[in-house]
Amino acid sequence: MALFRSTPGVRATLAAIALAGAHAGAAQPPVPAIEALARQFDRHPLLLFGEVHRSAEQHGFFAELMRDPRFICRVDDIVVEFGNARLQAVVDAYVAGEDIDEARLQAAWRETAVPFAWNSPVYAAFYAAARDVNLNHRCAHPVRVVLGDPPLDWSRIDSALALSASADRDGWFAATIEREVLAKRHTGWLVAGQLHAVRAQPASAGDDADATVAQLIGRRHPGLLASVAPVPSAAAAARLGLGAAPVFADVHAGDDALARADFGLVAPGWKAELVQRDGHPAWDVQAAPDWPAIGAVTDGLLYLGDDPAYAFPSPSVYLDPYYQRELRRRITIIQAWNGQDFMPVLDDLLRTARNDPHMP
Repeated sequence: MALFRSTPGVRATLAAIALAGAHAGAAQPPVPAIEALARQFDRHPLLLFGEVHRSAEQHGFFAELMRDPRFICRVDDIVVEFGNARLQAVVDAYVAGEDIDEARLQAAWRETAVPFAWNSPVYAAFYAAARDVNLNHRCAHPVRVVLGDPPLDWSRIDSALALSASADRDGWFAATIEREVLAKRHTGWLVAGQLHAVRAQPASAGDDADATVAQLIGRRHPGLLASVAPVPSAAAAARLGLGAAPVFADVHAGDDALARADFGLVAPGWKAELVQRDGHPAWDVQAAPDWPAIGAVTDGLLYLGDDPAYAFPSPSVYLDPYYQRELRRRITIIQAWNGQDFMPVLDDLLRTARNDPHMP
């Protein structure tokens, strides 16, 4: 039985994202940004970060936040998108310091409706970093990781209809915040994909667009949540006058020039279509042209640098026969549910793994 403590692979990933965080802060020590973010808790019990999936740079900064008592010791609960709520007890035990079977812990992120993203090593490293906070008694109180994705049981899901019962991921995440953080009068650090963290959507989304996590909490609990959007490039940071990385800018502090700027400068892709490029599946990401001003969409901007590196797992993880079969079954159901076909992605990963000369 493989126990998940802090394995060499996780330690290597923690070291790598620490280096990414150090690289992002090369121009200026990260103290001002961390202090500024920690001060947000003086006014808001909830701080929601728009996460760039698989970003080594951003997760390097998250690791810095975990290590800095000025920030992490203001936090009671870390609510994350990359975990199935059905497996909360497993993650509670692991983050508290227990040794957990590796397969049981991996299920926390593999059993969601997201088939590939959470296999990036940055997510296992995030859980391990939270565990280290508690094992090292960094704070006077334990820090808990709360799983914010719906409690799917894939063994019971055999159709698009069955999957659709858990389709409202933003609604579940928001309800989890209310139940596990606000109802207990706790302070929460929230981590969810960028489009879950926006307070307003493009005009082209229409009035009937599903509400985001930030919108749901903002409507039900005005003033309790501050959202933070990442700034994706040095060019955008320069246009906005943000200065050297890492830097956090409170959009609503001082004059309103930043609040009036176009959110399109920092906006994530709005739509994505799977296409073929050079014989491989790739995402064609399309921007929305009609975002509101920055002040309507987010409360803060976080610029960490200009490193576009993403952390992908070895494709060999998909060679496991059981996992591969189960992924194919889930992908078929997901396609029937929302039309997205991830099968070409899986097939390409398998070809890459099988063609790797280092594979046995």
